[in-house]
Amino acid sequence: MNLELFIARRLLKGSEAHSVSVPIVRIALVGIALGVCVMLLSIFIITGFKKEITDKVTGFSAHLNITAYANAGAYAGEKISVTDTLTEALKGIDGVVSYYNYVTKPAILKSKNEIHGVVLYGVDSSYRSDFFRKNLERGQMPEFAGDRATGDILLSAGVSGMLDVQVGDKIQAHFVQEPPRVRVFTVAGIYNTGFKEYDDVFVLCDLRHLQKLNDWKSQEVTGIAVDVDDMARLPEVYNEMDEKLPLESGNDFYRIETLYDKAPAIFDWLGLLNMNVWVILILLVMVAGFNMVSGLLILILDKTSLIGMLKALGYKNVNLRKLFLYLSAGLIGKGMLWGNALAFLLGGLQYYFHWVHLDPVTYYMDTVPVNFNGWYVLWLNLGVLTVSVAMLIVPTMLISHIRPIKAIRFE
Repeated sequence: MNLELFIARRLLKGSEAHSVSVPIVRIALVGIALGVCVMLLSIFIITGFKKEITDKVTGFSAHLNITAYANAGAYAGEKISVTDTLTEALKGIDGVVSYYNYVTKPAILKSKNEIHGVVLYGVDSSYRSDFFRKNLERGQMPEFAGDRATGDILLSAGVSGMLDVQVGDKIQAHFVQEPPRVRVFTVAGIYNTGFKEYDDVFVLCDLRHLQKLNDWKSQEVTGIAVDVDDMARLPEVYNEMDEKLPLESGNDFYRIETLYDKAPAIFDWLGLLNMNVWVILILLVMVAGFNMVSGLLILILDKTSLIGMLKALGYKNVNLRKLFLYLSAGLIGKGMLWGNALAFLLGGLQYYFHWVHLDPVTYYMDTVPVNFNGWYVLWLNLGVLTVSVAMLIVPTMLISHIRPIKAIRFE
């Protein structure tokens, strides 16, 4: 039987309200609980930011985009031909879950009183519209599965407000090309993602309209959008795609752009947020550890008589140090449980009721996002417990300097 663990359990269960160490230890436990709560909330919010923003960027584009090599991110440029060889190569790449063809073309939308520059994003029936259905404010999604190209478009609430158009209204799209052309579209639906940078320019329409304007054939498109099953595997899928895709017509290579290439500034910003979280975690773990060190020193002082009696009975210093480490670990565990409970309570309230709001112009969303990840919670708790107990190893050396005779008489 582990005697040190047995004694530590009895001391943890004991109620010594008159003990000198009780208020100091309680203050240390409150510090640990608050530290763990803040650390967990930081992780919940930062991972929530990353997930929400990544989902929004992916909704407007895709994890990977295959375009002509000369395009270099341009909205209008060279076309590629979707051949059977190309699609078969995509199907054979592990990690690819779906893909669809698209055509992009800049245009100027003109209502009765206003004009606004946008980018028309033409898709076909293979397009997965879950993202826009989730953020649909009014109207309905255009249907692209018909035999003929639909004249319906989907635009954002911001563009709708600028042009003063509503669902069902007609709107002209002017295309700057040779010769200039005009098309009339009908507003089928209005969406709002809160991602102003994209909302102000992104308009969804039928791919066949843009192909006709460009005098392209049915298999000729601006690019192919590819979604993968796991963002963590994006570099791996990119490398495999770069190796397996056949050469484009004319013996030219395809350009493969990742989500990070499409929005580098946004992902750099998210990377800086990660650094901030690491700084917060390190500082709070150190504060929690020092709180527990002070609590342990007071605890050793309070239990000096017990230490003296155990030494007189032949207990070794190393065993006494293990006893107080077990006792400290139990106290730290209690503080961590309270911290976890408080973090999940506050995170849950924000997740379901959205009490804390944000400026969507600055943060790309109107409420603080929360994302619960069990692995992050597990590793954080293990890390806090390990670091805190490790910081207590040196203070327990004080036990070695306590003499049994003086300790037994200590009051």
